[in-house]
Amino acid sequence: SRFGFKRLSSASWPSSRGLYIDVTALISKQCITFEEHLLSDIGRTVPCTHLPELGPYGECNINDFQTDLSEVQQEIRSLCIFTHAKVIPANAFSRLTTLQFLYITGHQVRRVHSGAFSGLLNLKYLHVYFNDSGCSSVIMDTPVFAGLDHVEQLSLEGLRWSGVPNTTFDHLVGLVRLVLDTICVQELGEVLCRFSNDTFHLKHLTLKNSGITSIRSTGCPSRSKAWPLTVLAEVQTLEITGDPIRIIATNSLAVFRNLSSLTLSFYGVWLGSIWESGIRKVSKLELSGITLNEYHTNFKDLCHLVSQLRLQSLELTHVTLDTLSKEDIDNCGTELKKLSVCNSKIQHLDPRFWTSIAGLQILNMAHIELTTAPFCFAGNGTMWNLTTLGLWHNRLTVVKTNQFICMPLLEQLLLNDNWIKILEPAAFTGLFHLKVLKLNSNRIKVLAVNDFDSLRALEILLIDNNVIENIEHGVFRNQDELRELTLGRLEYVYTLHLSVLFYGFPEKMQRLCIDAHYGTNIYIGSIGQPNSSFILELNGDILIISDYSSPFFESVRELKLNGSLFLFKLYFFVPYFSNLESLEVLGNPEKVYINYNGISKLRYLKRLKLINLNFSNHTNPDITFWNLKLLRILVLYNCRLSFLTKRMFRDLQSLELLRLHSVSPLILHDGMFDVLPALREVVLDRVDFRCDCENGWLLEWAESSRQVQVIYMQHQQCILQYEKWNFLATMEKLCQTGMQYLCYLGTASTITLLVSASVSYRFAYWPCVVLFFRLRGYVERKIGRRIRKRRRPRQEEDYLEEEAEMKYDAFVSFSSHDEAWVFGELAPRLEEQGQPRLRLCLHNRDFEVGKGIVDNIAESIYSSRRTVCVLTRRYLRSDWCGLEMRMATHRLLEEQKHRLILIFLEHISPFELSAFHRLSKLVKSHTYLDWPQDESERIHFWERLRRNIAAEGRDI
Repeated sequence: SRFGFKRLSSASWPSSRGLYIDVTALISKQCITFEEHLLSDIGRTVPCTHLPELGPYGECNINDFQTDLSEVQQEIRSLCIFTHAKVIPANAFSRLTTLQFLYITGHQVRRVHSGAFSGLLNLKYLHVYFNDSGCSSVIMDTPVFAGLDHVEQLSLEGLRWSGVPNTTFDHLVGLVRLVLDTICVQELGEVLCRFSNDTFHLKHLTLKNSGITSIRSTGCPSRSKAWPLTVLAEVQTLEITGDPIRIIATNSLAVFRNLSSLTLSFYGVWLGSIWESGIRKVSKLELSGITLNEYHTNFKDLCHLVSQLRLQSLELTHVTLDTLSKEDIDNCGTELKKLSVCNSKIQHLDPRFWTSIAGLQILNMAHIELTTAPFCFAGNGTMWNLTTLGLWHNRLTVVKTNQFICMPLLEQLLLNDNWIKILEPAAFTGLFHLKVLKLNSNRIKVLAVNDFDSLRALEILLIDNNVIENIEHGVFRNQDELRELTLGRLEYVYTLHLSVLFYGFPEKMQRLCIDAHYGTNIYIGSIGQPNSSFILELNGDILIISDYSSPFFESVRELKLNGSLFLFKLYFFVPYFSNLESLEVLGNPEKVYINYNGISKLRYLKRLKLINLNFSNHTNPDITFWNLKLLRILVLYNCRLSFLTKRMFRDLQSLELLRLHSVSPLILHDGMFDVLPALREVVLDRVDFRCDCENGWLLEWAESSRQVQVIYMQHQQCILQYEKWNFLATMEKLCQTGMQYLCYLGTASTITLLVSASVSYRFAYWPCVVLFFRLRGYVERKIGRRIRKRRRPRQEEDYLEEEAEMKYDAFVSFSSHDEAWVFGELAPRLEEQGQPRLRLCLHNRDFEVGKGIVDNIAESIYSSRRTVCVLTRRYLRSDWCGLEMRMATHRLLEEQKHRLILIFLEHISPFELSAFHRLSKLVKSHTYLDWPQDESERIHFWERLRRNIAAEGRDI
């Protein structure tokens, strides 16, 4: 199923604690619930758009309404459902009495029983989505909406309207907004005939993509029912979009006597049919359609429509206008306050057109290929009371001096997504009331000191997505009211001094976003701090903060980073933001290795989201999350973690949501969730497990936990014999103890044995070589011991003589890639310094010339008192190093003396070692040495190594 676990046959799984759990008890979970503060991080499990402030939220992927919904908490207020069921039965939601928002996606639903929504006494929003590609024939038993007296908004999508009974809406007495999408009707009257006289609160009616081609006033078919005139008379908003309306009959819309907003996709030929439709005064009219695009529209006709309907707002989309001039606008009247022309073409635009509609307050002209906007120059000193001017997505290249000087009341200027390269001096002169200026997604290269000099009321300034080469000092010195600033891309600004940009940080600043692209050095300086906490966003490959300003750092509550390197004095700079409550870091694991352990110093952190970081080398994941006792949300997305342990999460006492995604195998240690008392959700976006029955603890925990929901468990895979398999299905097969599985295992083993025998000669070379030298050494030593026993009967004398006969103190096994460390550190320390001086056998120096490599290895190992293995990842991948390791371990097993010393030159995780069974077993049963990163600890390392090489028969 899409979310819920697919039911498999019941089986018992042995857990790590010796218990057995029922498979179906875990697999049957279909629903999740969560609080509002987890909404943005938990991810969507079903199609849905939740409304704010309506938590707790729930999401279900169900097959049976009666049984699967029993998992939903009764106090839930918002619920989204994806179902494969064909029927919504009666009383399906009767136990969810607190529900206020219900969204159902059921592409296979073909019947809704009477009383299906009974018991939902508090429901206000209901959306039912029947089909995503057409109209489904659904039987709706009446009264289907009985009991929904408080529903204010109803949306029905993908439903064939002809099958809807006339009494369907009788019980929706509180309905305010009705949205009908893809209902397959041709005439608006077919929709209105189903309305009930009881829905007298209806104010907003929306029809989308429903195939309506005509609006007539012919009434209902066969006169079986009349239009609910009293209800339609109270409708204020009518939207009919995505429908090819070709015919609007005279007086067909006269029933909407209080209409204030009309939206139409008009495919007709004559615009006059709109004002002859019988509608009276309308405040807002939105028009779009093929006809307006294919045939040139005369704006004088539109003005006649404006004056006839006394419009205050006219929005045109996909139109082709011959001209837009002062003469065309003359007849539009004085009541028009808003004019929008978008995604359209104007053959000839007279920049003086606005002088005829002095009362216009909002003008939007977007996607119309404007190259200039000389409105004020053409006005010859006329003042314009415009408050909003939107010219986004055009082809403007320059903002000229005094270009907007005739608009002293302008509050919003939207110039984003143009081709603007130059801001001429005094470009924004006279805009003393401007609050919002959008210049993002242009081609601006220079920000001059006086560019924004007159914009003293500015609150929002967006200049991101510009390739800025130079920023002059003091460019934002007059923006004391600034609340939001986005700046970038600073591809050629290698040093950014914030203090000289602002001359004092704006006290009302709430969000600062800097996109440095390749990177920059940021100097904070004596900048001060805002009155309240704010959000800081930094983007750039290499971000370096070059000085420390305690007030500024402490005022940041939310920090978002996107790049590869984030440094302050060569250290990860995040810990200096000591009061952080939310941290997001998006890195690049392939480029840079950073020590992220400083995150543990952020004691006030509540939300932590780490994406594409590399924890495998310079970071100790064991302590990264220590001290975060207030953390509630933790998202780890592809952070190169090999394992998660109880020790790592020991301080996360408040953690409620843990979200994991890993492109490499991740080991979850037994009991890691036991230290998380507040945990409610575990989201496994992608976690590749090992196909091992030791993971049974996770399934036992998920089944037994009553407060934690494990999401997407059914999608996870495990690795077995270098192949990926479904985790749940494979665990069932591997860990069940039934006779059938034993037979299956025996058959599979037999087949594997036969196949292995047929190709064994190809892979038996190294084992045979090792066995040969093992036997030869065994025979030589047995014969030598007998001779020595005849000469010296006492065992101690034999051992001392055998030690004395050894040519070397230690044979050093290492990879050629680690040769520099061996000859630069190991050999000088042990052979030339300290006491006693040791004799080492190094293959590059001491192997006999002309003798076979295998013979040299065998002779060197058996001529040395000890074998020292320098372990790195390259060592594990070397065949020759593997042979040396096998010979040394064979000697260890034969003689029962501890002659093998392991040195880990770099950290290698238990998961990586698990592929080398013999070495993994040695690490678990023998003590080993780690090369210390701290130079002060290396003296003790060399003393300990020398002592154990020189010791007689003792383990390290």
